[in-house]
Amino acid sequence: MNPFLPALRELARIYDRQINRASLWLAQRKLARAETDLGLLGWQQADFEGEAQRHIDQLRNLEIEQSRLTNESAALGVAIRKGQDDRAAGRKQYEDTRGVLEAEWKQAAEPVETAERHLAARRKIDVDFTALIAELGRELAGVREAQTVLLAIETMTPQMRAELSRVRERSVAIPNAQADLRLKKVQAHNDIRALEETIARGRPLVAEATEKLHALDGQFARSDGTLERQIAGRSRAKDAIDRQNEGLEKAKDNPYRQIGQTLADSRIAPMNQPLALDAVLHRRAVVAGLACAISKSHEASRTEDGAALAQSWMLLAALAAAVLGLGLALVRQ
Repeated sequence: MNPFLPALRELARIYDRQINRASLWLAQRKLARAETDLGLLGWQQADFEGEAQRHIDQLRNLEIEQSRLTNESAALGVAIRKGQDDRAAGRKQYEDTRGVLEAEWKQAAEPVETAERHLAARRKIDVDFTALIAELGRELAGVREAQTVLLAIETMTPQMRAELSRVRERSVAIPNAQADLRLKKVQAHNDIRALEETIARGRPLVAEATEKLHALDGQFARSDGTLERQIAGRSRAKDAIDRQNEGLEKAKDNPYRQIGQTLADSRIAPMNQPLALDAVLHRRAVVAGLACAISKSHEASRTEDGAALAQSWMLLAALAAAVLGLGLALVRQ
């Protein structure tokens, strides 16, 4: 007898059991799905008693609760859409009203801004007029003094006479220039006064238009924020209800499966899909076959000669260690 055979047979049985366990797990899941489908299709087509009737009542209660939650979710959906429509309409009304108010503000602000620019320019010109008039006054005093000095000279040279002529002309020209500057200064003052009056009349209108814009912005921000919070709250509530509804849908799987098991035990097939019962019976046969194969494998392991199996394991382990050592030696070379 080959001393390695007991260990090799046991290895084969272990491998087969692992394969069968994986297949059994998959077959049980398929059986559960088939039994659930059978219960879903046939739970209203038969009369049940005892535990099966309890599952029927549980399903009916779940259906009633789901219907209530569905209606509540639909009502929240309608309210959310209405809130979104109201928010869009409010924004459009706000933008239209703000456009009108901005036009009013622009109509009030443009004259004031223009007058303020002109006023700044006029004030600069007024300062220049004052300085020029003062400078001409100082020049006139010097000219008159020079004229007095020249007139006191009894005998003048041609150069002195020419200078006196120039001084006389300048003494006449300077007062004329001062008069012209004073006239321009008065005109500038009149323009400044008119611009200041325009600004004084326009600023209250600008302030009023600005206040209207600020009031509109604040009112819209409050109303839009309220609608946004309402929509967000209803959306959260709807999501919670939908999740609860999904949980109830998953909770129906177990009652459906219990009913499907009862239908399969009683060999009752749905009238509209009778093959659903055949699918359950087939899945049950597959599960039973795999469970039986695993049980027989365990029984074969138990009937194996324990001493021979232990010795075979030791020989196999020694052989494996020798092969591993040889492989390591070859690698190191």
